[in-house]
Amino acid sequence: MVGGGGHALVCIEVLRELGCHVVACLSDDPEAAPPGLDVPIAGGSRDIARLLADAGTHCFVAVGDNRSRARLTALVVAAGGTLVPAVSANAVVSPTATIGPGALVMPGAVVNAWATVGAGAIVNTRASIDHECSVGDWSHVGPGATLAGNVTVGEGALVGVGVSVIPGRMIGAWSTVGAGAAVVRDVEPSTVVAGVPATVGYAGSGTRK
Repeated sequence: MVGGGGHALVCIEVLRELGCHVVACLSDDPEAAPPGLDVPIAGGSRDIARLLADAGTHCFVAVGDNRSRARLTALVVAAGGTLVPAVSANAVVSPTATIGPGALVMPGAVVNAWATVGAGAIVNTRASIDHECSVGDWSHVGPGATLAGNVTVGEGALVGVGVSVIPGRMIGAWSTVGAGAAVVRDVEPSTVVAGVPATVGYAGSGTRK
């Protein structure tokens, strides 16, 4: 596993639910490891190729930051690693949904008919992905967020905790939707929006900056 922080804790639990044995973690900041981490840290990202050669090619990148997860996954693939998905046994995933390599679907999440979750994407605790949604590579749909049908979440986008998105909306690549927002219009790429309804520059008091 690449990653040794709090996000790694939940990823390890999901992988163990699936019968996987997590041999070691790699972390560039081992001193920041949480007390509950019970898997040894065997080096940092520079050691990816060595650990894959020593311990087998199956790997999961357990890093919450979307850009870092994409970068580290590229290192794993370049070193010959095989990305495994982690789909909790306590998630509800349609048999017609597609879950990409290295993706994480957490307990309580729902992924409905013909939805697609891309490579390295995160569908966090109790998030709901409805029919025919597309959740892009390296994106993150936060805890309790709800995507109605036919929503598209672009590559690397962050949909925050408790966000609601109405049907058919598009959230652009590498954009951020703040916690609790209601997305009723498309969000442009590389944009930060928040509020109800979600707008650019929302000040949190019903006004705009």
